[in-house]
Amino acid sequence: MREIERIKESVKKGKIASVYLWYGEDRFLIQEGLQVLKSFYFMTDPSGSGIEVLDPKELSPAEIVERANTMSFFANRLVVVDEVTYFQDGQTADLEPFIEYIANPNPSTCLLFIAENVHRGRKFYKAIDRAEAGEILEFSAPKRPQDWLAWVQLELKARGKSMEARTASQFIEWAGHQTGVLSQELDKLVIFVGDRTKITMEDVETITIQTIEASIFDLLDAVAIRSATKAIKKLHEVLREEHPLKVLTLMVRQVRLLLGCDALRKRGGNVADVPSALGIRPYEAQKVWQQSSRLSTKQLSKGLAECLNTDLAMKTGGGDPGFLLEMMIVRFCGEEVS
Repeated sequence: MREIERIKESVKKGKIASVYLWYGEDRFLIQEGLQVLKSFYFMTDPSGSGIEVLDPKELSPAEIVERANTMSFFANRLVVVDEVTYFQDGQTADLEPFIEYIANPNPSTCLLFIAENVHRGRKFYKAIDRAEAGEILEFSAPKRPQDWLAWVQLELKARGKSMEARTASQFIEWAGHQTGVLSQELDKLVIFVGDRTKITMEDVETITIQTIEASIFDLLDAVAIRSATKAIKKLHEVLREEHPLKVLTLMVRQVRLLLGCDALRKRGGNVADVPSALGIRPYEAQKVWQQSSRLSTKQLSKGLAECLNTDLAMKTGGGDPGFLLEMMIVRFCGEEVS
């Protein structure tokens, strides 16, 4: 999020680094940053002929450097080297041409490396980090709930719209925690509300598609209060969109995470321990931790056993998958459907 603002500021001032390294898990944010950077070059050349995207699998470092040193009819060039593995352990390419180039880069070219992940101890990484003409940006999705809310509010502001915090929080829960998906859902909401500037909860419920993960979470909330009626209603909503086996797989995963949180709590752990202990992201950890407090160890153990029994029944032709899931929910709740 802050990385995009830094790029915008560089474009506004016309101060583009000669060598960039962009990396991170959030491909959507990287692409958004790339569009902002490209806008600088489109100002002098609307055709985009000064922008070149190179494949590191097809060109050697020496050949890429040669391209970066090539002069253009237009004053500025952007050379993008995408999906690079130069910064990882085990790579075998001769990177000395890059090291030499970074020390004396072509002032009319911006050489941009894009990687999914990097090893900060590698010589090439350190060369960019130390270079006066180099800049490294990490693109990662928001982690804490407040960071996600801030990101959505910035996206809304850019679209000339607004949401109350409660509505924005519900929107994130429904649409999921992927910046690309959230951006698309916001675009749909903007079209739906038209000239109206404020997006309401009703708008979100009408337009935004709830992810299966969010639906499973709501289903288990109903189980927590032992409401088989609500749980089965939510199950039917999910089954209209997803295959029963996928629904069961996600339920097994969720129940196991809840059991993990339950065990951590009993050992004196807290929510901060969950991401590393269970291998999930902080925003999911907070949700699962809160939900685990509403379900007893006995309920969760029973629920996992029911999930595994249902999985076996599905795979051995024990009945209609949808009906098997319904019966599992009834037993999980421990009450008859009213």
